[in-house]
Amino acid sequence: MPVMVVGSIALDTIRLPNGREYKDVPGGSCSYFIHSASFFAPVRVVGAVGGDFPKKYLDGFRKRKADLEGLQIRRGEKTFQWHGTYMADMNDRVTDALHFGVLGSFDPIVPPKFRKTSHVFLACSQPQLQARVLDQMEGSPFAVCDTIAIYIQENRAELDKLVKRCQGMIINDQEARMLSGGHNLVAAAAGLRRKYRLRFLVVKKGEHGGLLAVKDAVVPFPAYPLEKVSDPTGAGDCFAGGFVATLARLGAADLGSLKTAAVNATAVASYACQGLALAGLTRITAGDVRARAAEFAKAARLG
Repeated sequence: MPVMVVGSIALDTIRLPNGREYKDVPGGSCSYFIHSASFFAPVRVVGAVGGDFPKKYLDGFRKRKADLEGLQIRRGEKTFQWHGTYMADMNDRVTDALHFGVLGSFDPIVPPKFRKTSHVFLACSQPQLQARVLDQMEGSPFAVCDTIAIYIQENRAELDKLVKRCQGMIINDQEARMLSGGHNLVAAAAGLRRKYRLRFLVVKKGEHGGLLAVKDAVVPFPAYPLEKVSDPTGAGDCFAGGFVATLARLGAADLGSLKTAAVNATAVASYACQGLALAGLTRITAGDVRARAAEFAKAARLG
């Protein structure tokens, strides 16, 4: 079963601790989601780029069998750009510049053939735009959302309404604490899942793994151990891609399926960290992902 992702596509400039800088590499939530999710399910894309977005990157999406009918290509406009610098431990980064370009006026339009898609990932954007996507869908898709601090601070009422329309949420530890108002992440994950009546909630903790909150439990899971991290950009969206696409492939969201989704998501996200931008994902096969997921499940006792 296909999954649909709605979010940003960017041209990133990344500065690494070794002093190297990479300009105009493909980025944004959709780019990472496409490459991750495609190992498990076909992907449908709703987003926007400017006329400056390189054709070779679009061809890369198509090689992943991504359906780009919902991608707006706005000639004469600029693609969203993010410029960031990573600190020595790679856990901390600074945003040096944001150029919103087409993203500043993006209005998501879901093509008719996408409107019955069973599983939808609402990547980080204004909650009003995320809600607009759900308004265009037919039936009741299994919707999973993400958000960031600025929307928690400035659009809380709209965000609360949006999350209550979803079946799942994937956020990081900072966002979980902001949403819950508490410090204990186990209590935050369980409390937020109950508050929004979600089937599941994932709290990502970077190199420390994450928490999976379901009806009767909060299940911890580790990160895949890497001796070297080349570039962690997009790892969270890769995790979301592997997670949501696995649920779509399995057609279920019971505890066993959610654990499998966490395993697959962790495995594919780890590959993303081993190369610059999308390179860690473009040079691997589905067999590589399956092998790492099996190894990880055994080691983490999640299989």
